[in-house]
Amino acid sequence: MRTVILASMRTYARRYVAALVAIVIATAFIVAINALSSAARAGSAAAVDQQYGTADLVLPGRGDLSGFTEKARRVSDVPGVRAVAVNWSAYGSATLPDGPRDISVGSVADSPALRWQHAATGRLPRTDDEVAVSSSVASKHDVALGSTITLDLPGGDRRLTVTGTVDGPDAPLSAAAYLPERTLAGLGDAASPLDAVVATDRDAASTGRSIDRQLGADTVVAGDTYRETLRLEATRGVDVFQKLIYVFAGISLFVGALVIANTFTILLAQRSRDLALLRCVGAVRSQVARSVVAEGVLLGVVGSIVGVLLGLGIATGGVALLGRLSPQTPMGQPSLTLLATAVPIALGVAVTAAGAYLPAQRAGAQSPLSALQPQDVVEVRSRSGAVRLTTAGVLVVLGIAGLVAGLSGSLLIGMAGGMLSFVGLMLLTPVIVPAAIRLTGPLVRRLGLPGRLAHANSLRNPRRTAATSTALLIGVTLITAVVVGSASISHKVNTSLDENNPVDLMATSSTAPVPDRVTAEIRRVDGVEEVAALPGAPARVGGLDVDVLGADDHALALMHGTPAFSPLGDDQVVLPSSVGDVTLSASGRTAEVTIAGRTREMTVLHGTGIGDRPLVSTTTLDAMDATDSRTAAVWVRAAASADPADVAGDVTAVAKTADLDVSGGLTDRADILGTLDVVMAVTIGLLAVAVLIALVGVGNTLSLSVLERVRESSLLRALGLGRSGLRAMLAIEALLMAGVAAVLGVALGTAYAWFGVRTASVGVFRSGPDLTMPWGQIALILVVAALAGLAACVLPARRAARIAPAAGLVAD
Repeated sequence: MRTVILASMRTYARRYVAALVAIVIATAFIVAINALSSAARAGSAAAVDQQYGTADLVLPGRGDLSGFTEKARRVSDVPGVRAVAVNWSAYGSATLPDGPRDISVGSVADSPALRWQHAATGRLPRTDDEVAVSSSVASKHDVALGSTITLDLPGGDRRLTVTGTVDGPDAPLSAAAYLPERTLAGLGDAASPLDAVVATDRDAASTGRSIDRQLGADTVVAGDTYRETLRLEATRGVDVFQKLIYVFAGISLFVGALVIANTFTILLAQRSRDLALLRCVGAVRSQVARSVVAEGVLLGVVGSIVGVLLGLGIATGGVALLGRLSPQTPMGQPSLTLLATAVPIALGVAVTAAGAYLPAQRAGAQSPLSALQPQDVVEVRSRSGAVRLTTAGVLVVLGIAGLVAGLSGSLLIGMAGGMLSFVGLMLLTPVIVPAAIRLTGPLVRRLGLPGRLAHANSLRNPRRTAATSTALLIGVTLITAVVVGSASISHKVNTSLDENNPVDLMATSSTAPVPDRVTAEIRRVDGVEEVAALPGAPARVGGLDVDVLGADDHALALMHGTPAFSPLGDDQVVLPSSVGDVTLSASGRTAEVTIAGRTREMTVLHGTGIGDRPLVSTTTLDAMDATDSRTAAVWVRAAASADPADVAGDVTAVAKTADLDVSGGLTDRADILGTLDVVMAVTIGLLAVAVLIALVGVGNTLSLSVLERVRESSLLRALGLGRSGLRAMLAIEALLMAGVAAVLGVALGTAYAWFGVRTASVGVFRSGPDLTMPWGQIALILVVAALAGLAACVLPARRAARIAPAAGLVAD
């Protein structure tokens, strides 16, 4: 049989391409993730070694840090200790050449033996009025050697001269700016010690024991031990991300297995006469089945090896690209262990063999005399149909139970339920897809003879139709689930942000009114879309003395979303969540509000993200004769296309000239939405691998189904159907199957998206997200699916139309 297997592989090599591509993509995906993860671990370990490599011993910064510097000084007095350096950290505001920014500050060790930084340009700081900045900060914020940076410290602003830049990886001691160790030590509560590193001039272990005897047990730990702890902490995020990506790798393998199974199903249907001939010359059923599985194994070996090489190449390119785009991200060289290489190959071979197993069993069970008969239709009345439907029903029921159980917050149970139900639905496709196609009959038959023939062909062999539609159904289901799920989560996040951070920026003064020039300058800031000046007046609200702000319709229009108190009535007062207890009336809905000596009973409303001053309408201030009220706050709405950090920095710079406080949710909103966009982009990118495999399966199954019917097409040609009619028939058939698969995929994807967002949101939101349908993207998915089905049949249809009827009738 070995000769037969190799001959079959050579003869049908082109028809195995889709299955080979599917396993190559899936295997390369896993290998690339493993290699990139190993590079990230190696980079993190190298970064830790760079910053702590000179430490023989380490004094961890744990427990009470108030006496940490004194303990470090006592360690330096122990015999055998050559040098001690405390690693300091601070966070604060700084004015850079391009405006105010929040930055992190680290320390440069006074002892050269324990100094891990190296100046990329210039030199490291030596005095209290000097500073070095990271190279990334220097390039991003136009910081040059000799520039002046002003640090906003509790004891007063400090002007520092930039003496150099530092190249360094993103690691525990990395910072945006670096000051001398003694400078940070003198900042008091503005800086905190992280740990202290110790260099010895004798055996480190004996010196460590001496320190523990004099200062107490477990004062210091060995440098190697501490570095290993930091390595584990640095790579924990990589490990979590890698496990998450394995979920998508599993989806890709699952899709690949279905594509391979479909490929073998249709390919073996085409080879039924060859297999029957083998049975006639003495091959038994088990030999035929084993030969088909062997073909699958051989295909899996070749595809997996190619996938390993491709994945390693992708990882190498990814590391190089990341090094150019983000030099501060620590990355080593991608590598693969023997286990990391063997597991993807074994998975690729196992998936391919599993995909070929059932078609192989069906091929082996076929009698020689039935080889020339069409493939059996799956019916409930038949034994195979009954077993298939029963199995599918059990899987669907178990899957739905898992999905429902997942709504309580168990993501793994929900995922398992989703996969079980999806497998069950795939087993039902020979029943579901033809039933859906049957409903399109009245519409399709209006397209004339090609339409009637296409509709009849789609229903004549349900198993072939289901196999052709399944690959596209998988792809559309996956991408719809992600698109609808991301839209629903994005809408929920935006709604929550609108409720908690409705105002982008608020500049307020607790003493003097806001000068008119400040309002005008803020209005001219690049990236500011609109500004509203809110008047204020002293008031007494429910027995509490506060300042109130007057908001008109223009100010309320600057808020994100539609506040519950918009429009603000003349008899209403909005209390921020930060305002203390207010005495309410007996009904609990109103409170007495006194402004300019006039008292009025007002309905109490509540709001968040509007600062710490109650709101009333400007007409209320006018009606209560608060005529001397002046601007007490400035609300800012940033343009959607503006850089949030730049807008916040520029507005803060203007506000500082009048000693105003700036708050608001602009940067928080941008950070949350930016993170959400990245997560969704990564999710869609990872799922694109599975969708790509599914699209490969679409082209393959449609092509094979057309080629399978060469004699049938030639008979139609002989009976008078022209080439254009044949091409139209095959195109309509492809559009019919693709359209039905796309509609079913959208329906299934939407259902899975609802379960997914409900499960993932448990414990994150107070209430589950509502389902949000992005109709434009859904329409695009349907159009792309239809075009994919149409494009997949173009070349096979042209080939079938070019075959002469006489030649096609005798084709194998």
